[in-house]
Amino acid sequence: MNRILTEQELAHYHREGYVVIKNLFPLEELVSINRDLDAFMQRAEYEPFKGGRENMEGWIMQLGLSTQKAADFCADDRILDLVEPIVHPGIAIYSAKLVSKEPRDGVICHWHQDDAYYTKMSQSRTRMSVWIPLQDTTVEHGCLQVIPRSHQRGLQSSSEKEGGTCNLGIDGPIDLENRTYLPATAGSIVLFSALLWHASSGNDTDQRRRAFIVSYQEATAQGGNGAQWHILRAA
Repeated sequence: MNRILTEQELAHYHREGYVVIKNLFPLEELVSINRDLDAFMQRAEYEPFKGGRENMEGWIMQLGLSTQKAADFCADDRILDLVEPIVHPGIAIYSAKLVSKEPRDGVICHWHQDDAYYTKMSQSRTRMSVWIPLQDTTVEHGCLQVIPRSHQRGLQSSSEKEGGTCNLGIDGPIDLENRTYLPATAGSIVLFSALLWHASSGNDTDQRRRAFIVSYQEATAQGGNGAQWHILRAA
């Protein structure tokens, strides 16, 4: 039987906008996925999946369409069973991508909300993302940063920001005194609301930092990021 959210974890998600789930995936499974991605990125068919913008070296856009192993991982029941109490009725995948911070890459991801991007394609009441590091990710690696409870403020005004990634950044002041860093070991994941304010710093280490970001929404919300959108569990 797969792990499900406890009442306390679900309450934390709704109150704070996120919850950390530790040790969901075995390390050897992540090693295998990393090898699969390395092999894919050496092949010609990788070209259409590149980030396509400055500062996006090593990214794979439309991850769920790139390799069968990546597609299976995005639809893994271990993830879906965790998000089911949050995303309903039914579960659809909105998008999935691999984000990479190369060694000593100082590029930041601006403070933003996923729904600043996603609402252009689809309207959803329960949309959220799962952040899955493929290796241990510390503050020095550029782990996820969040502003707890910021999702309660709704969708904020945003505009294009210079430099870095996640360029559709929040316009208003960011209350950094409430910032929380979320370092995570390989195999752990972070579930967070599509309205939660989040960001990341550069990678100050000699190791590459890879993470999957898979976004889900209720199956009754129509549309998503291109051909990646499809229903995983019917309403």
